[in-house]
Amino acid sequence: MTGKLVLSVTGLTVRFGGVSAVSDLSLRVDDGEIVSLIGPNGAGKTTLLNAVSGFLALNAGTVAVAGRNVTGEPPHQRMRLGIGRTFQHARLLDELTVLENILVGGYSGPRRTSFVAEWLRLPWMMHRLCQKRAEALALLDALKLSSLANVKVGEISFGRKKLVDLARALMTKPRLLLMDEPTAGLSEAEIERLVGVIKQIRATVAILLVAHHMKFVANVADRVVCLAAGRVIAEGPPQEVQTNPRVLAAYIGTA
Repeated sequence: MTGKLVLSVTGLTVRFGGVSAVSDLSLRVDDGEIVSLIGPNGAGKTTLLNAVSGFLALNAGTVAVAGRNVTGEPPHQRMRLGIGRTFQHARLLDELTVLENILVGGYSGPRRTSFVAEWLRLPWMMHRLCQKRAEALALLDALKLSSLANVKVGEISFGRKKLVDLARALMTKPRLLLMDEPTAGLSEAEIERLVGVIKQIRATVAILLVAHHMKFVANVADRVVCLAAGRVIAEGPPQEVQTNPRVLAAYIGTA
């Protein structure tokens, strides 16, 4: 690995009661790298994403983004520092349109919008609004969702909501994107579209994703990390990890 370090997780431990969901786990993701977490249900994959994004407190360990320790920071502050997140079940605003949901992401980054400037419709603010709208429309086009721009999110399919969730996360311009089961609920055509988008954005964002769709993992991941019982049991290129005897026993053998 020769890229600049984006995410550093050291000795991360998360317990629920007396049960350790993740135990003394260390992980790194470099600039431009796509790392996929695999493992059986209950292995600690989503727990790890929640800990990195600030939705869970750590019992031990540290999380650093681009060299900055964010262990004690809340989720919204981590987002402003460059962590984007998509969810297994997209958390969108059903009463807003697809375009409006994506635009929400454009106001969630480090630069805050001035309400007074918007109310007064100052020229620089109107220029910024137009710029963000253009960015959102470009993302819709890349995801082949342009025809749904003015449709309320509550009226679209689960799979398409997942793609809208991705577009909203990308509007925050993250340096690290966390993706939890991005292929769940997507058709094969939508998965192919997602693969294309991920390959396109990798030049500007590092990605840590959780996935069970092994063909998808093989298509996008530079490195695969397999978890079992909250610990790393294998790490390496997709083909190497998928044939690892420990992975076959812990993950593929349980499918």
